[in-house]
Amino acid sequence: MSKNKKLSLSGDSTEKFIYKPKDLIWAKMKGFTPWPGMIVEPPLDLLAQQRRANTKCVFFFGSRNFAWIEEHNIKPFEGPWKDELAKVSKPAAFRHAMADIDKYVENPAEIDGQIDESCGMANHATEADFDKIRDGLDSDENPETAVDGNNGVVPHVVGSPDESDALNTSAAENNANSATSPVATTTPTAKSQAKRTPKAKSSAAVAVSSKQASKAASAKSAAAQKRRISAQHTPTGASTAKRGRRAASGEADHYESPIADYDGASSSSLAARARIDTDAFLGTLTKRTPNAIALLDRPVVTRPETQAIDMNSRSNTLADRDIVPSEQTFGFLGLGMMGSTIVKDLIYTKHKVVVWNRTIDKCQPFVDAGAEVKDTPMDVVEAADIIFCCVSDPKGAKDLVFGNCGVLQLKDLRNKAYVEMSTIDPETSMDIGEGIKQCNGRYLEAQIHGSRQEAADGMLIILAGGDRTVFEECHSCFKTIAKNTFFLGNVGNACKVNLILQTILGVSLVGLAEALALADRFSISLNDIIDIFDLTSMKSPLLLAKGKEMAKGDFNPQQPLSHMQRDLRLVLNMAENLDQSMPVTSITNEVFKHTKRLGYSEHDSSAVFVRSRF
Repeated sequence: MSKNKKLSLSGDSTEKFIYKPKDLIWAKMKGFTPWPGMIVEPPLDLLAQQRRANTKCVFFFGSRNFAWIEEHNIKPFEGPWKDELAKVSKPAAFRHAMADIDKYVENPAEIDGQIDESCGMANHATEADFDKIRDGLDSDENPETAVDGNNGVVPHVVGSPDESDALNTSAAENNANSATSPVATTTPTAKSQAKRTPKAKSSAAVAVSSKQASKAASAKSAAAQKRRISAQHTPTGASTAKRGRRAASGEADHYESPIADYDGASSSSLAARARIDTDAFLGTLTKRTPNAIALLDRPVVTRPETQAIDMNSRSNTLADRDIVPSEQTFGFLGLGMMGSTIVKDLIYTKHKVVVWNRTIDKCQPFVDAGAEVKDTPMDVVEAADIIFCCVSDPKGAKDLVFGNCGVLQLKDLRNKAYVEMSTIDPETSMDIGEGIKQCNGRYLEAQIHGSRQEAADGMLIILAGGDRTVFEECHSCFKTIAKNTFFLGNVGNACKVNLILQTILGVSLVGLAEALALADRFSISLNDIIDIFDLTSMKSPLLLAKGKEMAKGDFNPQQPLSHMQRDLRLVLNMAENLDQSMPVTSITNEVFKHTKRLGYSEHDSSAVFVRSRF
């Protein structure tokens, strides 16, 4: 720990200390006497907690736990206040803490190991490590250019003499024993020049030559030199600055790297540039890898296993319905999570089905159950009377219609109908409908609202818009997969209603996730919260089901999180066209986007709880 350079060493109220990891300190927590502790890097669980500004993570001796403590409640362990704070008349727990810190001073290995384990890794990266990796520096590779974490300004150490005393002491030590000097390779003339110029000047050459024998001044000079070098864009300018630095340190031939060789090329032949120590350079990259990995380390997210469709299972709800299959042939494009469940139910109710999927292997179970498979979407259109499409996004839906071997490659769609079941925006639906009509076909948008389990139980909601005759011809299919169907008029209306419903669902899920995350922070049982919620007027089957999934940590996809975020994005685009403000939906969308970045894109939308919790 160190005191700000501009502040005195006296104990006045303006005194401020700069703390670094491994500094021994006194920390005052509300309700407790000042306690011996140590500044450490925060453990992973402590990082998730809210904290005030200007706080440090403190490890308390004796109890050996962690907490965020405000800096004005922290003092260095060594100081004139130590005797007063360490009185033995305090409780036994305090005396145990004092014995614990004395034990740490004698042998820090045990407690350091415990702290490293709590932080999640033995080689826990610090902010200084991040600065080294970001700047392309490593103190192990080039000790001369190591810079502290205070932007190149080296503060006085607590209890150290002022700058002039430090320089005089350094000069005496150098005269007494030049072999142990940090700049032992420098000539006596260079030493005397360094002692006569204790502060860096604005000139690049003078700043480089003013390297001090002390570690503090050396670090300041290196930081200033690095900033000047980074401002140079030409090889000549860079080599001039570096030659000046090497001349001042007497180590022009001591540091080898591809960059150093390139600097020397300005005064040598082009062949000299090719003499780069590749092995050494790759070695330095490998040397930095552990720190880089430690900084980017985060829990590994396991991708949910893809559930194979069970063609033998039957829904009791579907078995109780009296469904008379249509005599028409139905084509189906896309056998994803929802599409495969729908096709399975159509085959079970004796509908004649022709299928296509980008991954042909997914078609095999349906072929075994009696469906016919085709090679391209155009082939499905030729073989079927009514073609359903159920893919993941608007772009995929358009590609199947307008793309190569797509639906519109068959120029005459007379006596054929196209039903778009993908979740898309109104504009995309209108574009597809216009293309189908231009080829003499009929078009119906049939948005499906519900989860995978609801599709398996035949409990979806169908929201349709477009050609009414197609809606009536699909009656047996809709009766198979849905408990209710709604015809909403013109093309685009069904898409709008479906996206509005998805907005309500998305905002509700984030609210539920944040509420349960708060309960978890209070150590309140999530199952108790859900049981009480079930007794209130706010309850809904969906939120209860999602709440139970959050409590168990079971995010088996019923409605993938990526699909929910896609729907929110479409809603915001739709609102943007109307200049409709939707701030809550915007924030909800950002929460889902962040959860996707954490690796939960293919999990259920209830996985948003993970982001709210951590």
